[in-house]
Amino acid sequence: MVIKIRKAEFSDHSQIRDLVKEVHELHFSNRPDVYEDIEDPFTEERFKSLLEDIKTDAFVAVDNENIAAYAFVRFIAPVKIDLLKQYLICYIDDFCVKKSYQRKGVGIKLFAHIKKRAVEKGASTLDLTVWEFNTNAIKFYESLGMTTKNRRMEIKL
Repeated sequence: MVIKIRKAEFSDHSQIRDLVKEVHELHFSNRPDVYEDIEDPFTEERFKSLLEDIKTDAFVAVDNENIAAYAFVRFIAPVKIDLLKQYLICYIDDFCVKKSYQRKGVGIKLFAHIKKRAVEKGASTLDLTVWEFNTNAIKFYESLGMTTKNRRMEIKL
């Protein structure tokens, strides 16, 4: 297996859509109060808008012609507030490794590519959000050196 990381192309849509469905099913089954039960959670229009967004980078990890993983990354400068330092955040908006490629180094390689890109663009931090129920993802991100920065809490009403 030789994994190559490259920018996503519109022709990747159907394979990425299948991975988005995997992630969506996990999220819907754990948080049906938040996620809709929809058949196509990743339309061509949505993908096209991500590819055209100048603040978003879309990457795929490819094994031959098969997409093993994808990531959507945004570069964000927080709103200017006098008491906070200005900095650039590289935010991983979406990250998925196909189940059949998990625990084979694909996610590590994709994450390293994102980290390198973040440094090149001058980001101070690499951030993401992960649901508490997604313990496998949490363990994976922690294994890469990520730590909890803050915690978003809720009370259902």
